[in-house]
Amino acid sequence: MLLLFFIFGRIMNKKELRQKQVEKLQQFKDNPDKQAEDQALLNQVMSLPLLKQSQSIGVTSSLPYEVDTSNLIASLWDQGKDVYLARANNDAEHTQDFLHYNYMTQLAKSSFGVEEVSDPNAEINNELDLMIVPGLAFALDSHERLGFGGGYYDRFLAKHPQTQTIALVNSQMSFESANWQIEQTDMPIKWLITPTEILES
Repeated sequence: MLLLFFIFGRIMNKKELRQKQVEKLQQFKDNPDKQAEDQALLNQVMSLPLLKQSQSIGVTSSLPYEVDTSNLIASLWDQGKDVYLARANNDAEHTQDFLHYNYMTQLAKSSFGVEEVSDPNAEINNELDLMIVPGLAFALDSHERLGFGGGYYDRFLAKHPQTQTIALVNSQMSFESANWQIEQTDMPIKWLITPTEILES
């Protein structure tokens, strides 16, 4: 694929940048700074009024190189929130659902290596108040997101525009501006939470 160039700098194709971001995040995952940033991000998001006002919250079980969501989920349970865990569906449309998740829920790893609710009878709720959206890179100015390439979240958010969105953005995911291709189907994130600030679009 040809790379694009823009007058202010190089625009990378998404596939290339995803590879670079995964490598960078893998290198960062065992750094003590990551644990400190994860804790700072947790503190920031739990202080957000929007989270306190929301009851049904969608989350993804994090991979080791992502911002850790396990303590966030535990904190949400402590506050009496209804937590729903993302599950990618095995269909051609790349859809996903959010299944009710508590401390007794059985989990199984998906083909992506992500833990998902395994109970076929678990309650599905796709009309969420709030969603914590994962990603590999986020632009601080435009709130554009570089996802993992499946389009699951962009499709879901396009169908559920009432759901408020938050992303937890550590120092390795943070870009001042998007240096990747922005497509019409890309859904920007409403709130970006960094270790030091909370940014609303």
